[in-house]
Amino acid sequence: MQENSIAATMQNNTADESDSGHRVICIRAQDSHYAIGLGYVECVLPLMELQPVPGGAYYLAGLMDFRGKGLAVVDLGLWLGLNHAQPYDLDTPVIVCGNGEAQMAFIVNEVVRIEAVKPDAIHMQGLFKSGAAPFEASLKLDSGIALLLDMPRILNVNFTAVNSSVSARTFS
Repeated sequence: MQENSIAATMQNNTADESDSGHRVICIRAQDSHYAIGLGYVECVLPLMELQPVPGGAYYLAGLMDFRGKGLAVVDLGLWLGLNHAQPYDLDTPVIVCGNGEAQMAFIVNEVVRIEAVKPDAIHMQGLFKSGAAPFEASLKLDSGIALLLDMPRILNVNFTAVNSSVSARTFS
């Protein structure tokens, strides 16, 4: 797990904004907007055939074959506790994320764009750091306000366990 949050790195680093540590992929899960640090995004794929996981959590869409290994695929909106599942089709985006140690795939409704994050666009870090929400900060982006997903913490969640939803656990 990384010691420094991506939001802190974005605020403290004065390197060129084109560096992946200063860029996020903006996504939509149901009607809410989120961002993932581009350094955690391995690829974006269209939805493919998933192997169901009998008895798995309601937000676990299944397992997919990714480069020869099984990868858990989670409906991000359902995991975050948003109201309802939206139907999937073959154009539904799947974002494969990893940190070199863990890897996950998330179903989202839309990949909106990739944006550079300016240090003054990062807000509410202290609130999220002390809370149980899976976010690092709020971002004021050109595309609007988005919550920055705390990928180091999220990638350590066991999504195959039935009780790993956001409301059922506390991050430490």
